[in-house]
Amino acid sequence: MISRLKPSAESFTAVVDSENSSPHLISQILHQSGSRSAHINFLITNDSQDEKDAPALWDFLCYKAGEMGAVNVLAGLEESATLFETLRKAGFNVYGWETVWKFPKQLDKDVCSKDNWVLSTPTDEIAIRTLHQSLVPPLVQAAETFSNGGTPRLIYRIENEIVAYVESCNGPEGLYLKPVIHPSVGDITALLKDLASNFSDLGLPVYFQVRSYQAWLLDALQAVGGESCNRFTLLVKHLAIMQRNGVTIINRKRVESRQTEPTTPMVNTIIDAEHSAQVVKQS
Repeated sequence: MISRLKPSAESFTAVVDSENSSPHLISQILHQSGSRSAHINFLITNDSQDEKDAPALWDFLCYKAGEMGAVNVLAGLEESATLFETLRKAGFNVYGWETVWKFPKQLDKDVCSKDNWVLSTPTDEIAIRTLHQSLVPPLVQAAETFSNGGTPRLIYRIENEIVAYVESCNGPEGLYLKPVIHPSVGDITALLKDLASNFSDLGLPVYFQVRSYQAWLLDALQAVGGESCNRFTLLVKHLAIMQRNGVTIINRKRVESRQTEPTTPMVNTIIDAEHSAQVVKQS
């Protein structure tokens, strides 16, 4: 059974005890306050046989994610991971694939220009959102909503139009870049070199995210000397569904019985019940 829960400001860690009361499954879910999505952070097992209890653990963590205010739960794991089927059985569905590339440590700085990428300003927000909505597939947008406000981004313009942006997050093991780049960019190899040069002086490894809908970047990453790391399957479980409810018109009889005045144009009017969307949490 899931016996202990350790809450913190942004996470819940659940432990599944074995028959001798020692933990044999430990997993954590993360949720930023106000965010639409929660994330399964890790799973620790003593033995691969323990994974049979994982679906119950996923269900419990998803329940806690709903209590924390999340609308869906995201998970990413390597394609060869045996946990894939346990997530599917727990109601998770694939919404994309992701490959991680590592930039080379040394770049030809003579051909790089940091000035091509500039820090975005609040006035760029609408253009960035438009680029995101036009390039990212609806299936991905339904799982990962566009984040606005307070997210530092580098942007790239062509003729004063934003055609690429990148978000970054950092940790003790390096930097992780998440790009959205329009395929109209001409010399993508030079663009990636310029991007990497903005982070080369930090002395940390730089990793680059490539989603399946931007697979056309792979040749350019090879050209700059990038090294392919792992390929991940991205899964989502939606904790809420949209349900349409009819709105009853109480005064329909009065409306239908009303006579048209002689001076009023004779127009046939059809009154339909409006529908509203109500979000219903799954138990």
